[in-house]
Amino acid sequence: ENNYVDQFKYTQYLVMSGTIRDDMAVFIISHCPCLVSIDVNSFCYSIELTDHTLKSIAEHCTVLQSLSLRDCETITDAGLMSISTHSTNFCTGLQSLNLQQCNRLTDTSILSISIHCTGLQSLNLYRCYQITDASIISISSHCTGLHSLNLGDCNLITDTSIISISTHCTGLQSLNLYRCYQLTDASILLIATHCTGLQ
Repeated sequence: ENNYVDQFKYTQYLVMSGTIRDDMAVFIISHCPCLVSIDVNSFCYSIELTDHTLKSIAEHCTVLQSLSLRDCETITDAGLMSISTHSTNFCTGLQSLNLQQCNRLTDTSILSISIHCTGLQSLNLYRCYQITDASIISISSHCTGLHSLNLGDCNLITDTSIISISTHCTGLQSLNLYRCYQLTDASILLIATHCTGLQ
């Protein structure tokens, strides 16, 4: 068994789909310390990962650059905060974070991510319904190198968030504000003025 496991210790890219349980994910991750990218796609699959998996990622994946947890509706703030605050990690190399439809997350974990993962270039918060201006202001203030930001269906955010983005994240190339009903012309005009690299 050890010889079999050793074959994967230099694996850098991991995609999890199909029927995956926490114990399986933890076993795989704990034997792949060189992972730079983890892509978990729960959409249409029987994946029920919990905070236990995220804590394993925080403990073992110290060179992680990209983490996608799309549609992982069972993870909570506690799990995501372990990614950003683990004593030997701090996710200093994390560049891409996809939390699409992780709708149990709140400002608590996003604020932690913004403070510790300042190298983020891509952040997807689509359908993270509980996210407010507090998260976006902190993200834009600390992660000034953002190129892509998806806030679709984050309908609690207001012009205050977008004004902060236009001030600090002038290198943005992609911005999704789908169904952000509280936004007005005031903030969009500032985005148009300052984020001239939008594609």
